[in-house]
Amino acid sequence: MDRMISAASVKKWTLLSLILVLALCAASILWVDHQLRRFAGAATAVVDHVGFDAMSGPTAITDVHVLSADGNTMIGGHTVLFDQGRVVAIGERLELPEGVNVVDGSGRYLIPGLVDAHVHLKQSPNDLLIYVANGVTGIREMSGNADHLVWRDEIDAGRLGPRMFVASEKLESWGWFAGHFQRWTRNRINVRRPQDAEAVVRSLVGDGYDAVKLGSILDEETYREIDRAASESEVALIGHFPVSAPLDALWTSGQSELSHIEEIAKALNAEFGFFTTANADEYLEFVARRSDDVAAKLAEHDIAVVSSLWLIESIARQKVAPADLVEEIELRYANPGLVEGTPLSKGWLPGNNAYEMGPEASPAEREAAAAYWMTFAEAHRILLRAMRDRGVHVLAGTDANTAGTVPGFSLHDELKSLTSAGLSPAQSLRSATAAPAERMNREAGRIAPGYRADMVLLRANPLVDIANTRAIEGVIVDGRFLDRAQLDSILATVEEANERSRTIAF
Repeated sequence: MDRMISAASVKKWTLLSLILVLALCAASILWVDHQLRRFAGAATAVVDHVGFDAMSGPTAITDVHVLSADGNTMIGGHTVLFDQGRVVAIGERLELPEGVNVVDGSGRYLIPGLVDAHVHLKQSPNDLLIYVANGVTGIREMSGNADHLVWRDEIDAGRLGPRMFVASEKLESWGWFAGHFQRWTRNRINVRRPQDAEAVVRSLVGDGYDAVKLGSILDEETYREIDRAASESEVALIGHFPVSAPLDALWTSGQSELSHIEEIAKALNAEFGFFTTANADEYLEFVARRSDDVAAKLAEHDIAVVSSLWLIESIARQKVAPADLVEEIELRYANPGLVEGTPLSKGWLPGNNAYEMGPEASPAEREAAAAYWMTFAEAHRILLRAMRDRGVHVLAGTDANTAGTVPGFSLHDELKSLTSAGLSPAQSLRSATAAPAERMNREAGRIAPGYRADMVLLRANPLVDIANTRAIEGVIVDGRFLDRAQLDSILATVEEANERSRTIAF
């Protein structure tokens, strides 16, 4: 009898232990999932995007300086008439229709709406409003999901926000377990075997993505098969360049775009044998020697390159002194989930910054890290100037929502970095207007009859000083005019929503 009771007791406790273990596993999964969603911005209060009244209907901006079609000059004394989301006419003496809205453009400068060619919305729909308030009327989401596709379609149907181009999440190659883990925690799409590429690409095309995004972790054979599948499906193949492949593999592929100048800098670093602070000058000399040939091949094969320069330049500072950088950026408008981080993901703040070195790092280690990243940034500037000289399509992109890059505001930082690195103000402006529009085959990026009425009214000339892209007096998005007071209202409303959602004061 005692043995029977003992056996029953063991069975009972075994079952209870199993239930407890399963409950703990379930609780752990739910906790991790909650932290991932919070970090992506899902816990932040969402602003009602219909609460902002814009001037609509036939509208004319009179006596304004207009950026020329080639983007090189400002033409004064012109009137721009737009209606139903399109520019209708431009001229010095336009006869305006009865009842047209008139905006006095005296002493103002009208440019096409800006495009950030590399953003990450994550789960932060308030960013759509922040982009508009910064004159960014187009964005290219580089890790798209089903929500982003919905937002894209809603904006096309009239929701206030920038026009969206949505690329898929990154395609990478991992083993079975690692692939599922990467999918859960980092939103990667696992192409485990080369023969899986066609089905994955076809699925993404069927879902409605505008492009297929490549990650860095791909073996060369899988890269080739994804390339072949994308070509057959007639979908753009963009993104990173696999670290497993030599740079020459890019020239024989159908990849039409690199998501960062960094992809080339990394490939050249591998060719060089990986630089350190001890041979940094030699690495820069190597990059300088190779840069013209690389830029020539990019131009020959019509491969565009997204810049993401400001972020790379900021890493040296974020490594050793993130507090200084945090003071300079418009942190109050960034999603608190991303800024604060979680126990699983570091954010932007000092002491918990994604790039910051730990407190155990010595002064010598900090100095070496800063020197390393300043060298890497200089390699980017060398490559950018070679691409400028060879006529490569450079697209201004910020990697927005990566540590330090505040949506909307970061594009103005990027334009300043591009100009400081050697582009003229006109070239920098083109990289955020006509260039991305041309790559997406969209009637935007210029102020001309028939083109989209996505424009920015400025108080000062950006061709004189690129910093003047910040001097925004009004924004026209899809033919709707928002004046400075309305833009300020958008910013204040998002700031208030962020403030209600913070758990860390700063």
